[in-house]
Amino acid sequence: MAFKIMLDAGHYGKVNQSTVIPEYYESEVMWKLHLLLKNELEKFGFEVGTTRSVQTDELDETKRGRKSVGYDLFLSLHSNASTRKNADHVIVYYSYENKNNAIEFASKLSIGVATLMGVKEGSKLGTRSHEFDDGIDEYYGVLRGAKSVGTPLYYIINHSFHTNFAATRWLLVESNLKKIAKLEAGIIAAYYVNKTLFTKGDVIGDGKITAKDYLYAKRALFGTVKLTEDQFFAADIDQDNKITSKDNLKIKRAWLGTFEP
Repeated sequence: MAFKIMLDAGHYGKVNQSTVIPEYYESEVMWKLHLLLKNELEKFGFEVGTTRSVQTDELDETKRGRKSVGYDLFLSLHSNASTRKNADHVIVYYSYENKNNAIEFASKLSIGVATLMGVKEGSKLGTRSHEFDDGIDEYYGVLRGAKSVGTPLYYIINHSFHTNFAATRWLLVESNLKKIAKLEAGIIAAYYVNKTLFTKGDVIGDGKITAKDYLYAKRALFGTVKLTEDQFFAADIDQDNKITSKDNLKIKRAWLGTFEP
């Protein structure tokens, strides 16, 4: 079964115009990039979806993130802005809880794109949480939405700054966007080679939920086996950072087909 990638082009219509090169709009350039990336990913055999089918259509950030339900990876493409005109780093935001060891892929992606673009400030990683009325969650709506539907990995990548003249000029060259698309697709493909991605309920990591998953999680509950970080993520159905009898019951129901984690 092919891994599934959900791509999100940041913003819609004509939004976030560059202050240094007026013909640049983040919404338009990232739309082009996400279609190029989709094409490159499909060459590797990935199943690829997009959060919007029409560039001029607006969709709430959280809803865009929720579009990744059933997908293995959510990636939202952006360029950044700053009052500091020499700001040019590439930054990738990932799960503030580092779910599924999210930092591993974030680091590869950030370093790769920063190197390709030749930015002076290099690559950075970031997380950002916020305390809402119902508790602490991801600050960014797209990441909050992706997390809410159980997407294992979810990211925002800022491809340098559209307030930096050199970076903006570079991003306006379509051949450079094609280079980014090829690079990012290659990084994603390399990440998933020979890699088992654990999803909720699939504690064994064989791509399905069976009695084995239920029994293994039950043994973990009673302390007779120690789960890896990925297995813990899969067994913690309630996402409360602990394995309880409620998690075990939900895994059993998922195995019997009466619950969808």
